[in-house]
Amino acid sequence: TAVTAAQQAADVALPAGAVDAAAAAGILELPADSAPLLESLRGGLAFASGQSLEANLLLLLGAKLLATAFCLGAGLIGGAFAPSLFFGAVLGLAYQSAAGGGLSLLADAIASYQSSVGIPVGSWGVIPQLTIADAPAYATIGAAATLSAVFRAPLTASLLLFELTRAYDIVLPLLAAAGTGPLVAEFANRRIEEAGRRREPPNDAVDVA
Repeated sequence: TAVTAAQQAADVALPAGAVDAAAAAGILELPADSAPLLESLRGGLAFASGQSLEANLLLLLGAKLLATAFCLGAGLIGGAFAPSLFFGAVLGLAYQSAAGGGLSLLADAIASYQSSVGIPVGSWGVIPQLTIADAPAYATIGAAATLSAVFRAPLTASLLLFELTRAYDIVLPLLAAAGTGPLVAEFANRRIEEAGRRREPPNDAVDVA
């Protein structure tokens, strides 16, 4: 599934590019003797080489978004179910990677400050040991939030992702994200509709004489 593939992508420590991340995650299925094809794909996406994991994930997200929009606009067979899982899982992984890096930098800065003023590192409690949940948890919660926002079905999204992962420790954040997703989507839709109505010219009164 898209969530499993995205979870496996989090185990890629230093992907060489978007193609490597996709192949390692199982998103891009290639035969065993596909070395020339893989090299060609790497060359086509050479601009992604050396980028961080979240940059490669966002690159895959943009490509998937364009492909999904094209397929839906052209009336091709597919739908938005699997893409919504992929979008949420990739965004969850990218957020986890960025948040983990930011918290790590913050913890290092706090530890350096404590050392500079002569305070034992860690004397302020757990601040220098800031941690977050693992990547699969963020991928699962992101997939549930996006699925519930797209289809306005928070309970279905929560039960589906829980059945796929059986992760009891993320039930509460899973329910919270799935319940918040439709609210955010509805709020955004109302703001877009209000902005569209404000742009429309007022209807001139028709003088019936």
